Amino acid sequence: MEERLKSHYESLTRVIRFTRSADTKAGPVLAVQLALLGTLAARSEKIQPILLADQWDFERIAIIVLIVLYLVFLIWVVVLAAMVYIPINPRTGKSLIFFEDVATMKYESFRGQVKEMSLDEVEDQLIDQIYRVSKIASVKMHRVRSAFLLSMPSVILWIVLLTWGSI
Repeated sequence: MEERLKSHYESLTRVIRFTRSADTKAGPVLAVQLALLGTLAARSEKIQPILLADQWDFERIAIIVLIVLYLVFLIWVVVLAAMVYIPINPRTGKSLIFFEDVATMKYESFRGQVKEMSLDEVEDQLIDQIYRVSKIASVKMHRVRSAFLLSMPSVILWIVLLTWGSI
C-alpha cells in the first residue's frame, strides 16, 4: 500500500508540474504580444497618414482591415494566455489534501480527521487530486497551445503592418 501511495503522490507531483509548465509558457506569449503591440504603436507615424487621408482608396481599406485582423488575433491570444493564470480549483469541501478545502477547516478538525484517515482514504483522496489537477493541467495546456498557434497569424500581420510604410 505504501508503494501505491508513493506512486500516486509522484503522479500528483508530476501533474502539478504540468500546470506550472503551462503558467511558465503563457508568460512569454503575453510578453511577446504586448511587446509587438508596443513596437507597432511606436511606429504608427508611418500608418497614420494613410488612416487619416481624406479619400477612401485601396491602401486605406487594406490598412484598416489588417489592423482590425491584427487586433482581433492579438486580443484573442492575450485573453487565452491570461486565462491560463485564472485559478481553476473546484472546492469539494471533503478533501484533506486539497489546499482550498483544508483552508476552510478549523485546525483541530483538520488535524483530527487526518489522524483518523485510513490508508485507503488517503489513496482515494490522492487519486481524486490526480484526476482534478490533471483536468486543470489539460485546460491550461490547451489554452497555452491555442494562444501560441494564434500568435502566428498575429505576428505575420504585425510584420506586414510594421513594414507597410517601408516598402
